Amino acid sequence: MVERIRSACLLALILLLNACGGGPPPKLYLLEPVAIDAAAVAPTRTANHIRALGISIVELPDYADNAQIASLTTDGIISLDSGNRWAEEPADAISRLLADRLRRHAAATVLLEPWPRDYNPVARVTVIFDRLLREPQGGAEMAGQILLLSGDGRTLLEVLPFSFVHFGRNTDRREYFTSVSQGIDELAQMTVRALQKMSLKS
Repeated sequence: MVERIRSACLLALILLLNACGGGPPPKLYLLEPVAIDAAAVAPTRTANHIRALGISIVELPDYADNAQIASLTTDGIISLDSGNRWAEEPADAISRLLADRLRRHAAATVLLEPWPRDYNPVARVTVIFDRLLREPQGGAEMAGQILLLSGDGRTLLEVLPFSFVHFGRNTDRREYFTSVSQGIDELAQMTVRALQKMSLKS
């Protein structure tokens, strides 16, 4: 009888410690498009030959492919924030937003892989991130390259390197996602401008 009481008390203590140590659930953040001035979009919508584009899921460094926000500290160390996380897989969220921004800036049909067999994009877009971090002031630091390929994926048309920092207005985690969204919009504009200069076969 005494042994049962001890076991019950021990179990209750373990449950209590787990409840106390768990803490509040993490905050989840969606990556949403930033508001874009219509006048700023118009110049990139001049190439009628960009009818259809295909994009693959973006490639991220291992630390950035984690749902936890990866931050660069002032002493140059990468830390993962378990209390603030992406609401989706980062690569999926970024790819979805990139497709949305390409549609807006190119006025084209844009599909993520895999697409239907009868879909024939004039070009394919692959974005490889070498760096994606929340910078100490709350914004985002991004670097990598955009690969532009022919519609059948067999020919590399151009490589567009990118590297920039969007500084946040404060250290609120929402500023990081706003900065990432701004960066993705810039990547879409870079892509469309480069494609407009090419002789693409539809």
